[in-house]
Amino acid sequence: MNLTDPDRARDDLAKAVRAGHPDTIARTVVSNVWPLYTCHPEALTAAVVELPSALLDRHPILRVLHPMTAVLARRARSYQPVPHGQDARLMSADELDFLILAQMLAFRVNGDVTTAMVYAHRLEERLRETAAEGRERIDGPLWFLHHQIGSTMLAAGDSGRALLEFATARQLGKFSGQPYAERMALSRSALAHAVRGTLDEAERALAEAEDMPEVTSLHASATTSSERIAAALIAVDRRSGDVDEMLSGTCPVDSVELNWPFALLARCRAYLSRHRPEDALEAIRIASDGHPTRGGSFAADVIASSTIEALIATGDSGYAWGIVKDNPKVGALTQLATAHLALHDGRLDTASLELRALASDQKIGPAQRAEAVLLSGWLELARTGELDLESARQIVRIAQRRDRRRLLERMPRQLVERVRDTLDNEGREEWAEATSDISFRDLQVRPSLTSGELRILNALPAQRSTANMASAFHVSPNTVKSQLRSIYRKLGCSTREEAIRIATRMRLLAATVND
Repeated sequence: MNLTDPDRARDDLAKAVRAGHPDTIARTVVSNVWPLYTCHPEALTAAVVELPSALLDRHPILRVLHPMTAVLARRARSYQPVPHGQDARLMSADELDFLILAQMLAFRVNGDVTTAMVYAHRLEERLRETAAEGRERIDGPLWFLHHQIGSTMLAAGDSGRALLEFATARQLGKFSGQPYAERMALSRSALAHAVRGTLDEAERALAEAEDMPEVTSLHASATTSSERIAAALIAVDRRSGDVDEMLSGTCPVDSVELNWPFALLARCRAYLSRHRPEDALEAIRIASDGHPTRGGSFAADVIASSTIEALIATGDSGYAWGIVKDNPKVGALTQLATAHLALHDGRLDTASLELRALASDQKIGPAQRAEAVLLSGWLELARTGELDLESARQIVRIAQRRDRRRLLERMPRQLVERVRDTLDNEGREEWAEATSDISFRDLQVRPSLTSGELRILNALPAQRSTANMASAFHVSPNTVKSQLRSIYRKLGCSTREEAIRIATRMRLLAATVND
């Protein structure tokens, strides 16, 4: 397998193309795939698109390189690369590296990130335990293998481990003789940092990438969009800059690039910060219709979490709970959105469960941990009506970081006021300075009612008398009266008619005990 001589690879391919034998062209491409891919991508693509489908299926790396594979994966049957048995047995160690790489990429394109991660781990293991001549060469493909493993981890939502792979890819890329290798690694590193909320690191990676050479045509779109999406995520979180301009020219929501869920996340966050949840829902719908998305992927996490947040903003919490039910195995973003929804609807036990699960998740980034702290403060206030001094101080520390502006804007004014009231004079001054440019909103939060109170509340429209309700539920009239007083206090009203009207607006009627 030729891994290092691009001129010979180009000449061998030209000779095979002139001969016109598809088998010879396929074998030539497979034998020279790395130098063709890195130095002659146009010639490589031109040769692959002319090959018959049967040959593409026999050589998985060729099927993955075909430009139509990613497009057709959205509508046609998913491509699952399996080499012919005889071909696999005759492969060298370097060729087996590329076979596993092709399998990983194919499942990633198909939206099956869970299976793609199986091949990523398999390739990791080969890099540790199996020697290959090409990987030992300074100008070999080792940096690219690490780059693609990291990209698969990023697509699976494991941004922390992805950063380690991108760092390795960058260091190896420095010595590879391929000047664009570092820029590719830096662009994906910036994206991973932006998702985690380590925005200063993301900015540093973007600044370094800007001084790097342009990448080849095969990677130009993915690299440029990674950089622009990272910049957009930074701007959204800091509430600074023109997000629309940053996202222009990136992959659209129906793109086949790996970056599309990150672009969707930036767009949805921008729409929600401008109070345009309907636009966010439309972007989500187009993205969902245009991609094969399965559980266990960052894409699925973005779609579920962004849908829940948009539905909270539109007031359709019933539909939002349906999204929660349909996505039992999701990532940290959806867990945070579920906790937000639960707090919004007064389901405090559900919020507590989600926040406890997040507290034990070692993979989440600083932004997700900061959001969990803010939601925990909200939960504490909802349960006790008070806020512990340490909780208030933690929230102040988050507010003092400009990276967390978007998160703070989503907190209810009730929490903001309680933080202020809990602090001493010095702390109040710090809090006022940190939040002076943030507009907080009064949120109509559904009260937390006990199962008995929910039962009485739902009986009000049909059974007017206390005695009737006591008889129907086999409790004493005094119990009914006590629960009614508690309901009135929690709803902020004094009559049954007001309670029914407020409960209807808050979607409390017909709520189940499980709710």
